[in-house]
Amino acid sequence: MRPTTLNLAVDLICLVDLLLLGATGAILRWVLPPGSGGGHGSAGGFRGGRGPVEVKDLLGLGRHDWGDVHFVLALLFVLLILVHIVLHWTWIKTCGRSILSPSRQPPCSP
Repeated sequence: MRPTTLNLAVDLICLVDLLLLGATGAILRWVLPPGSGGGHGSAGGFRGGRGPVEVKDLLGLGRHDWGDVHFVLALLFVLLILVHIVLHWTWIKTCGRSILSPSRQPPCSP
């Protein structure tokens, strides 16, 4: 596989993963907020002596299941960012050198 094609594939997968990471974060924040699970994971669970609480889920997954999905997506994102850095390492070194030890002439001057 050509380096350009590999770079594009990694970047697109990274973008999709980031969008899914944001979506699962929104689900955990607004759709299934803390305390929405009923405490015991059953439909008739009790919480703090306030009586039965309805257990919420989304697409068959509860809050903790969505938290697991969110965590796996976060790990995948970190791995993809590391691959992205490896693919761009030459560019990173070149830019780092030009920033840390600037020459008398700009690198792109004729």
